[in-house]
Amino acid sequence: MADNYNNAVTLAYQIIGSQEPWRHPSSNIIHHRVLPNATFAPWLTDHEFLSCYEKIKGHSLVDHYRCYELWTLAKQLNNVEGNILEVGVWRGGSGALLAQAVKDSGKQVFLADTFSGVVKAGDRDTNYKGGEHADTSVEIVSALMESLPIRNIKLLKGIFPEETQHMIEGKISMLHCDVDVYSSTKDIVGWCLPRLSVGSVLVFDDYGFFGCEGVTAFCEEFRKRDEFRFIHNLNGHAVFIKIA
Repeated sequence: MADNYNNAVTLAYQIIGSQEPWRHPSSNIIHHRVLPNATFAPWLTDHEFLSCYEKIKGHSLVDHYRCYELWTLAKQLNNVEGNILEVGVWRGGSGALLAQAVKDSGKQVFLADTFSGVVKAGDRDTNYKGGEHADTSVEIVSALMESLPIRNIKLLKGIFPEETQHMIEGKISMLHCDVDVYSSTKDIVGWCLPRLSVGSVLVFDDYGFFGCEGVTAFCEEFRKRDEFRFIHNLNGHAVFIKIA
């Protein structure tokens, strides 16, 4: 682990010549400050998105860059069979955004959460120990959906997939996975794999963030699969598109 880190430091200075990279003491995943140079900001003229985001931003820990990516990806799924699944809902902001994006498509959006915090934290994770992000409830999310109003959602309370998988039928066209830890992510994806349509999209919200090394490690393993194309979005998403 130390050799990998030292080599990364050396290469950073040779190639980038700027800030020193770093890593979590219990992980060999290397971090470096990412500052994209592109300036095109299409969300500023997407009035439907802005209207929805203004209403949900206090209910989400996902920044507007990642929210806009979820919005645009969901809107491209009209011709992909299946509903949308978000696991890791917190207070419902990104789930509401997804539901609003596909409201005219006939797709249902399933929002799964324990509503009692992170579960299945383990040795592959760094900062998470379990129970984090418990400051939410079914009532908080339901109230948000009623205020918008959004009707094409179904809340699943419990550990997914073990406790609530039976409430979902049919294909999945999009998974938004925001559960922060390795084991939970792996179990969710394992359930989804046989249900994914060709053209479906998997989005991992915690990819690349310091403290979420477990999810980053899972995505680095998963990207080796031949039936998916992988995109590392520098805003902190890992995006996989099923091609076969």
